Amino acid sequence: WETCKPAKGKGKGKGYGYEGGKYGKGKGGYSAPAAPLRVGPRDKGRLVYVGNLPFRAAWQDIKDVFKEHGEVIRVDVAQEADGRSKGYATVLFEKEEDATSAIKALNEAEFQGRNMMVRLDNFV
Repeated sequence: WETCKPAKGKGKGKGYGYEGGKYGKGKGGYSAPAAPLRVGPRDKGRLVYVGNLPFRAAWQDIKDVFKEHGEVIRVDVAQEADGRSKGYATVLFEKEEDATSAIKALNEAEFQGRNMMVRLDNFV
């Protein structure tokens, strides 16, 4: 990839490309997407998908709501390559019972002006 630097000169290109570990136009750009989250069979029944989140929702706000139903190990808000939220997150609970309790209590519950969709994550 290091050889894909834009040529200097009087070309009519738009300036998009890869240079110095960054993608995009001009200086700065954005970094390559992060590696996917590691979840495995041991997380089955404890990993909850939370959809229809407002784009401004921070992971800490989500954790504060879900920790009322049990110990939350982590919250991961899905992001675009440029860092903007995709509007969904996953919440990993310590116990399956806590995840089930959160699903029953919070599915279709209002959160920052939107009704969350809360269910077990299908991709564990």
